[in-house]
Amino acid sequence: MSTEVKESQDVHHNEIVRGGVSAFATRLIGMGFSYLFAFLVARMYGAAGSGLYNLSQSLMNFLASITKLGSDTLMTRYGAQYNAQKKFGWIKDLYNKSLMVSVPLAIIFTFALYFLAPWVAQEVFKKSDPEVARAFRIATIALLPVTIFNISNGGLRGLKKIQVYALLQNVSNFFFGCIILVILFFVSDDKLVPVITYVSFIMISGILSGYFFLKYSNYGSTEVEAGLDFNEKFWIGFSLFVASLASLVRGYADTFILGRYATIADVGIYRNAFKVATITRIALTAFLVPAAPKFAELFSQGKMKELGQSAQFATKIIFWCSAPILAGVILLAPFIMGIFGKEFLKGTEALIILSIGQFINAATGPVSNILMMTGKQKLNRNLMVATTILAIVLDLILIPRFGIVGAASVNTFGVILMNLIPFFLIKRFYGFYTLDFTDLFKVNPKTFVKEIKQALKKPKKSKSEGEAVVEDPSGGME
Repeated sequence: MSTEVKESQDVHHNEIVRGGVSAFATRLIGMGFSYLFAFLVARMYGAAGSGLYNLSQSLMNFLASITKLGSDTLMTRYGAQYNAQKKFGWIKDLYNKSLMVSVPLAIIFTFALYFLAPWVAQEVFKKSDPEVARAFRIATIALLPVTIFNISNGGLRGLKKIQVYALLQNVSNFFFGCIILVILFFVSDDKLVPVITYVSFIMISGILSGYFFLKYSNYGSTEVEAGLDFNEKFWIGFSLFVASLASLVRGYADTFILGRYATIADVGIYRNAFKVATITRIALTAFLVPAAPKFAELFSQGKMKELGQSAQFATKIIFWCSAPILAGVILLAPFIMGIFGKEFLKGTEALIILSIGQFINAATGPVSNILMMTGKQKLNRNLMVATTILAIVLDLILIPRFGIVGAASVNTFGVILMNLIPFFLIKRFYGFYTLDFTDLFKVNPKTFVKEIKQALKKPKKSKSEGEAVVEDPSGGME
């Protein structure tokens, strides 16, 4: 390998490591607040209060996936490309037009669900308790802020403001949530307090994400540039939206179907088990933050070999960070679920099953993101839709019979299917596996730590890309 190629590879690896470590740290802190929030809700308001919160939040996340229409991923993908090309006017134009489509849609859905909440509670979830309808009506207030939050934060990710993105995505919600929940607990013991808290912290995060995007994109001092074909971008975004919607439907179908055929308490137990299981993919979600825009950038420059090397490098780190976490969760599953309360022990088996699925999700690496960032969004969309349909059918068969365990089993099956198929397709299209088995066990802990420390140092100039200094993905001030 020539010195120039080696330096270029190091630049890409270092950028992924710096951004990934930053995102990992904030993700870890965020998960701590997330688990603290779940613990506080469970202890203060019981499984029923936890169920109302989780069902309402799941419904809002599902609707937000519709209202954003794939604009968050569009802002990440094209924001990264336009940022590298210094076309900041196009970034502003893309952001403006994304909001022009999504904001009115969010407002329409907000009013529709507010008036239809009793019908949704009664007919969709078979819950005659008026508190369920009240919870849905309160939660609708969060739909517009969460839509703006998703689009703005996608833009921050495309601008490589990784630290700000990670703080908003992982930390701010539940940090503010814990504070608000404790304050409200001394005011009321109503089971709807967690839902009110959700609306409050989403509004705060939505305002913050919009502010930071406007700041770091130099929105006020940038003029919109002509030349952006928004119609083309909209239909690309629509494909991304369908894939994202299918993924979200698959992810929440078990919760919704469980909400229909089981008790509200079962929903709370299952969602807490799922929340804990996601810790096994913490490295994946962290390293995807800098990796996704890097993949889009390398693909736009035609550097497929470097894209493959970057994907394998990121996946290797993700695998070895995830494996010990999986072992710990499986061994401590009864203890972990017992922390939430005795009634949550019912979710122990579900936690183990879900954790295995999330580990496989992590171990195969950023397969879906590679397809989306390299122009294969339609293929990724079709895979998502097919897997989602199959998962819903299995949910309808297994959840009424096996409850929480049935929901966990179908979720894990869907995760495995949705990761293994792209894993082999990437090899077919681009000639590499995201997980390089020949290199996986060539890990010297001392050398590994040394490489990470070296990557975290101040970025150097890349000869392969002229004299431009690689942007610090931490999101700090240059």
